[in-house]
Amino acid sequence: MAKRTERSRATIERMLAGLSELGLEVEQSRLEADHHLVKRWKLAEGSLPPELLSLEPAEKASLGRLVHSNVDENTRLAISKILAGSSSLAKNLAVDQAELISRTAHIGQVGPKITVNADVMRVLEVCIQGFEEVRILYRARGKPRATWRIVQPQGLLFSRFGYLVGSIRGGLSRTFRLDLIQKAEATGSYYENQAGWDFKTWASESFGVFHGDKILDIKLRFTGEAAKRAERIIFHPTQRSEKVGKDSLLVYLQCAGHRELIHELCHPDWLGAVFIEEPGELRAEMRNYLEQVLENL
Repeated sequence: MAKRTERSRATIERMLAGLSELGLEVEQSRLEADHHLVKRWKLAEGSLPPELLSLEPAEKASLGRLVHSNVDENTRLAISKILAGSSSLAKNLAVDQAELISRTAHIGQVGPKITVNADVMRVLEVCIQGFEEVRILYRARGKPRATWRIVQPQGLLFSRFGYLVGSIRGGLSRTFRLDLIQKAEATGSYYENQAGWDFKTWASESFGVFHGDKILDIKLRFTGEAAKRAERIIFHPTQRSEKVGKDSLLVYLQCAGHRELIHELCHPDWLGAVFIEEPGELRAEMRNYLEQVLENL
C-alpha cells in the first residue's frame, strides 16, 4: 500500500485504522491467487458506511443550484432530503473542523473557538437553501434569557465567530451569532429575497461582519516593513493600493464595519506603522476606542 500510494508507513497505518473506524473488517478467507501479504476488507453488515457516501463540496453546490432550478416538486423534495442528510460545508466549518484538525498531525488551530449545535446547523442549512423561514431560540448578548423569533435566513458568515444572516419578516438584514442559537425549527413557510438583494454583495459592503456603520471612503498609509507586508494582504474586496516612495504604501478602502477595521489596525503587525489619512471621523472613532481601552487598564 505504501508503494502504491507513495505514502509513509505511519500514514498507511492511519489509513488502516480509519478503515477499522468505518466498520470495515479484514476478510479472513483468501483466494488461491492472493499473495501472502494481500488482505481483503469486507463491509460490516453488507452496507457502505455513511462516511463513504458523503458529498464533496462541489457536489453539494451542484445539488443546491439544481434544487432552485425549474424542477418538479418531487425532485425538489428529493434533493432537499439528500442535502439535509449530508454534512454541509458550513456545518464542517462551524462544527467539524476541530475533529478534522485533531486527526491531522500537521494542522493546528489557535485563537477563540465557538461551540455550535450540529442539529441547529442542519436546520439552518436546509432553510437557507430552500428559502424557508426558520424559528430560532436566540439569546441576544446582554439579555438574561433566550426568546423565540422567526427569521428569513439568507446566508452564513464566518469570522472570529460564526453568524447567521437573516431578516425579521422582510426587514433589514442582520446577524445572529451561531453559538447563541439554542434551537432551530423549520416553519414550513417560504419567502423571497428583496428584488436586487445579493448575499455576497451585502457581505462585501462591510470590512467585517457588522453592517451598522455607514460606508466610508478610507485611506490608510503603511510605512517601513509594515508596508511590505501590507502589499501581500487583501484587506477588503474594494481595496486599491499605491506605492509611495521606497517605504510607504497607500491603501484605499470603501466599506462599513469601522470597529472591526480598528481592531485590525491595532494588530501588532501594524503597531506604529499605520496611519489613518482619511476620513477624520474614522480617526476620531479610533481615538475614542483607545480612550475606552485605557480607562479599563
